[in-house]
Amino acid sequence: MRFFRRHKIFTGLLVLVIATVLFAVGYVWHVLDKINLIERTGDDTLIVPTYAEEEIVPEEEDDIGDLQLNAEQSSALLDADAQIRANLDDSKKWYSDQVFNVVLFGYDYGSKAYPYGRSDAMIVLSLNKTAKKVKIISLSRTAYAAIPGYANTRLSHAHGYGGPDLAIRAIELNYKFRIDRFAACSFDGFKQIINILGGVKIELTAAEAKVLREHFGGFSGAGTYNLNGEQALLYVRTRKIDTDRDRTGRQRKLLISLAAKARSFSSTDYLKLIDKILPLVSTDFTKTELMTQIMAAPGYLSWNFEQHLIPAKPYKLVLRDNFEVILMNWPYEVDYLHEIMYEDVIPNYEDA
Repeated sequence: MRFFRRHKIFTGLLVLVIATVLFAVGYVWHVLDKINLIERTGDDTLIVPTYAEEEIVPEEEDDIGDLQLNAEQSSALLDADAQIRANLDDSKKWYSDQVFNVVLFGYDYGSKAYPYGRSDAMIVLSLNKTAKKVKIISLSRTAYAAIPGYANTRLSHAHGYGGPDLAIRAIELNYKFRIDRFAACSFDGFKQIINILGGVKIELTAAEAKVLREHFGGFSGAGTYNLNGEQALLYVRTRKIDTDRDRTGRQRKLLISLAAKARSFSSTDYLKLIDKILPLVSTDFTKTELMTQIMAAPGYLSWNFEQHLIPAKPYKLVLRDNFEVILMNWPYEVDYLHEIMYEDVIPNYEDA
């Protein structure tokens, strides 16, 4: 008799657990219905926007000074075009099942009506399962690179011409590594996400605090502040106080601060936040993949985080179509990127 009682209790608990799990999975699946799913097509047949020849509209916050291209810069551009062609001759693209690469795009339409917003931020989150490290790798928006189907130009223009699909193809073509998934949001979406998360704590320098004070008041000096969405956007876009390299550093610093905050979130917190954030983000993650990554997130957050910027070396800026561009040493930068991305891993190759 006792055996049957115990058996009934065990069966009841098992049914309750199964029901709870099914309810939780069903709820998560319902939340994931809010994904803005964008499938990558690989279509290069897009139209580059055209403007009146006399129109010159520098990018916001870019002080490009004299718009005349001198002979030295013209020669440097010719050399850069030749180096890009040589880089494209190597069609190998690196990948590994032990390295999962997600590229984050932050985009804005700016002062020109590009079909898609130009990517102001391009950051690769490279999850190395062997080394158990998260590599946060900024790709400079000003890199002079090949855009499939278009002339060589700023890397950030690829997203403007063809959205994430073309931007990813451009990155894979020039930097020779496989991007597994992407996530993208507009500046407005970024501000909303920061507010949903309750702000982000950032330690500001005196110069950074001054920039924020001029726009919002407060910020009396160097120190740690909890920035709201508007303030965080200004923080990650600021470059006039230093350089574009420092600006990318602020973007990585913000991501690391958000990761530190996420370590304190419970499973319930994650679900509530995902429910609000997903509609603000476009991605090619499927629902199943997202659920897997959500479950794996606490593990990733326990790994070591590294920061990197490509180009690793500073280079001079020159003008191309009235935009500043960096003429990189592609062999050096690609080798450097592969070295940090595929630490402790023997990569495979496929055609880019």
